[in-house]
Amino acid sequence: MPLPVVDVIIPVYRGLNETRRCLDSVLAFPQRTLHEVVVIDDCSPEPELSAYLHDLADTGAITLLENPVNMGFVNAVNRGMVLHSDRDVVLLNSDTEVHGDWLDRLCRHAGGDPMIGTVTPFSNNATICSYPRFMRDNPLPAGWPLAALDALCAEVNAGQAVDMPTAVGFCLYITRRCLEQVGYFDATVFKRGYGEENDFSMRALEIGFRHLLAADVFVYHRGGISFGEEGPALCEQAQRVLEQRHPRYFPLVGDYCARDPARPLRRRIDNARLARSPRPRLLFILHKGGGGTEKHARELAALLEPDYEVFLLRAYDATTAVLEWARRGEEFSAWFPLPQAYADLLDFLRKLPVTRIHVHHVLDLQQQLLRLPEDLAVPYDFTLHDYYPICPQYNLARADGRYCGEPDTAGCTACLAERPAPWGMDILSWRTLFRRLLMNAARVIVPSRDVLTRMRRYVPDARYVYLPHPEPTLIVPPGWSSGPSGELKIAVLGRLTPAKGLHLLEACAADAKARNLPLFFRVIGHTERELQPKSDSTLSFSGAYEDDELPLLIARERPDLFLFPAQWPETYSYTLSVAMRTGLPIIAPRLGAFGERLAAYPQARLLDWNTPPAGWNDQLMSFWRGREQGAVQKGSGYDA
Repeated sequence: MPLPVVDVIIPVYRGLNETRRCLDSVLAFPQRTLHEVVVIDDCSPEPELSAYLHDLADTGAITLLENPVNMGFVNAVNRGMVLHSDRDVVLLNSDTEVHGDWLDRLCRHAGGDPMIGTVTPFSNNATICSYPRFMRDNPLPAGWPLAALDALCAEVNAGQAVDMPTAVGFCLYITRRCLEQVGYFDATVFKRGYGEENDFSMRALEIGFRHLLAADVFVYHRGGISFGEEGPALCEQAQRVLEQRHPRYFPLVGDYCARDPARPLRRRIDNARLARSPRPRLLFILHKGGGGTEKHARELAALLEPDYEVFLLRAYDATTAVLEWARRGEEFSAWFPLPQAYADLLDFLRKLPVTRIHVHHVLDLQQQLLRLPEDLAVPYDFTLHDYYPICPQYNLARADGRYCGEPDTAGCTACLAERPAPWGMDILSWRTLFRRLLMNAARVIVPSRDVLTRMRRYVPDARYVYLPHPEPTLIVPPGWSSGPSGELKIAVLGRLTPAKGLHLLEACAADAKARNLPLFFRVIGHTERELQPKSDSTLSFSGAYEDDELPLLIARERPDLFLFPAQWPETYSYTLSVAMRTGLPIIAPRLGAFGERLAAYPQARLLDWNTPPAGWNDQLMSFWRGREQGAVQKGSGYDA
């Protein structure tokens, strides 16, 4: 009895270089599985591509089928599948690359159960079969070419697979018994491509066939070569058809994504890659609140990527800590319910092994995690992003959001009576706990002289290291000039809280309206509480934004100056950096890091932080009068 043969079907339309790489990879590796490489030239508009396929067919390496007119992706696939009615097939996009005994591994999965209809491997760009990030288009991980990554999958996930609700068409093994019962792809509805394999998968699922993700095969997929700019529209159209034809399709896929049964298989690959990485491991501890602390930690992790593997540990909720691999493009995370799994966390960190810890913040963290440096017996650094080690109110603000003035023990005790500290501590116990943490740190990193001066009053003998952030260079958007417009447009940046000056800003806006001042306050950002917009208000909000959007938003708003109404001694401010890049005037409080950061800034004015709203507005009006006066003088000179 002759051995079964598999047809490897590769439809081609565009992309000479991608097609050449695809076929080179298919032809480079001998397989135990007998197979024939069938290429369908769907009337390619690239003569060089067609000539290359002819030359290759002349060598006998491939079987070439040529469509005299462009029949569309699905018809091209169907032509390949009907070529030999007794063979299993593998549909392979022309922008993929394979490695090693890829086909043998797919065949082993396909032969494991007579009701297996399709098998799809892992890939960098394959939605529910994507690695390292699920449901994302990924580049290959740095330092892991296809050959190494596929070999790793074959090693750590040998023979492993999970059931899926649908196949993914970039590299799709289909058994002949499935084709015989389900039929071919629907070329009438899905002629151009997108959605045809999902429709086929649902038809197969309805009569009992299974779809597998083969976790021991990895195929590179560039994506978008054949369909180009047409792809998004085809995808949207296919989704509408699938929803009409198969009402269960999207609920099934949604349930699969929520369960993510392939996650343990991806984690095996992650763990194996980490085990082979020669880079030392660092652990960053931080809160779950995002903001400037997380921005700094991630920027630092990105800078360290060439030389270190950085992990982030934070609280997910009151009883769970989550550990995340901070390397860009990675998905790895591990969850530890505490206190039960503290020993598991220690064991995991020892096996990595973590060689140094950097504490960025412990807000919302389980108290048990403060023991990590001691229990792991590794050195650690502690960066002060705010004043949490000396006060549970980390911004040194009262309940109304204003600077507390750092009262004596009695004053702090009265404050904590109204707003209790985490872990039920009084102020003396709190400072004793954190004094020990700071004193045992190899370095206590402070971003400003102001922080250093304040902290030395409480923990004078810690090993402080003054490491300011580099100040930004001036970058003025092309053609940007605010110019007189009858009123002064004042920009306030970021998410406003009472400590960031929300109440002061509202009071300034009310004063401006009451005195009929030509001042308009525009918050490029949002607030922690909903404010009712008023048509006659001198204050408005643009809404939340992503960090990289802020320069463009400022350019669109064209403000005359920036106001920073903070009511607490800020240790640093990323939004101040963005404002300084514009070269526009800045008004800020004489409190925290603002003074030293703006000392050399040519257009900065500082006010006492507790200046009443009318005083802030008077300062703003001095800018307005100066601007108007300058405009008149400039106009007079022009007329002359």
